[in-house]
Amino acid sequence: MGTGEDSYDPTAATHRALRGIRQELERHPIVTTVRGFPAGEFTRVRATLDLSRWGIERADATLSVRWFAGDTADARPEFSFHYSDAQTDFGWHHEPNPHVDGWGHFQARTTAEEYTYEAQFFATTNPTRLVWEVMSLLRSRFDAE
Repeated sequence: MGTGEDSYDPTAATHRALRGIRQELERHPIVTTVRGFPAGEFTRVRATLDLSRWGIERADATLSVRWFAGDTADARPEFSFHYSDAQTDFGWHHEPNPHVDGWGHFQARTTAEEYTYEAQFFATTNPTRLVWEVMSLLRSRFDAE
């Protein structure tokens, strides 16, 4: 029998993380539907949001989540929680990016081809806990408008 490292499967680990993210999103009060893609082994999850439950009127609000658990069991995960609607497009990312120091950042679309970037610290990289952190960040973004 091999070591735990020998049995690590990044595709399965990614799917497990995204399945947990989907389940947590289903529990959130502004989420109306959540689907994982592709159906058999998720590489992303997409949630449809009803922001009117927060008193915010936005059409076509979605949150798309991508997650990669890493090539090894001890690798840092790479992920993005990307919000979009008929008016705006922004998201929280944890991945290398030349526009910010460190891995965590927030990015917002300013034009069809350009984004602004801000460093972002995440309290956790646990996929299911991160859902609630990002949803809180999303609410804060709208409250600041």
